[in-house]
Amino acid sequence: MKQLSALLVLMVVVTCQTRADYLNWTYTATFQVDTLTVKTPSNGGATVAVTDYGTPQPGGTNIPVQAYETSTGSTTPISFNKATYDLALKITDSATHDSGTLHFTGSLTGSLTATTSTIVDSFTPVTSNTLTLDGHTYTVKIPTVTLAPPTSPQANVMASVSVANAGGVVPGSPPPPPPSNGTPEPTSLLLGSLGISILGIGRLWKSRRLTYTAI
Repeated sequence: MKQLSALLVLMVVVTCQTRADYLNWTYTATFQVDTLTVKTPSNGGATVAVTDYGTPQPGGTNIPVQAYETSTGSTTPISFNKATYDLALKITDSATHDSGTLHFTGSLTGSLTATTSTIVDSFTPVTSNTLTLDGHTYTVKIPTVTLAPPTSPQANVMASVSVANAGGVVPGSPPPPPPSNGTPEPTSLLLGSLGISILGIGRLWKSRRLTYTAI
């Protein structure tokens, strides 16, 4: 029974590994502005300062793409009316060093006082939120967030990234040979072998139980 349990655990591990996201990549997230400001004659205005991730960062399923701070000395609300900016997310495959860039339009809408914030930061893909690079398709989603008030420390906007196998070929590598008819994939072979082994062990264990009972 111990051998049977060990094989079941191995099957689960192999199955999970085949579903794991590809993580051998880095990214940068940059903007064309570093501050978005609303100025008013009476109270001086308000500012949202954004800090990029211009140096390569390790890839992951959740990544910071923007650091920000809000500031104003006003006690009356100062409104941001769809103040927009561009976020360029560049993804680089660490194995091939090939890269591609996704662009998002950031938009700030809401108001700010010295102690409160209703500013909503939303992101819309300029063309698409997916990028296919060296056989992997990256899907990036940046959720809408309400920015923290000026009394808060610097905070991050996080993006979720999922990576799927697109079945592509790495540039410069020879094309794979066509599959033979009826030839199963390596993963299928491994899982099939494990299934046969488990079946054999189960029958052996049952046979021994019958033998011991007969005695």
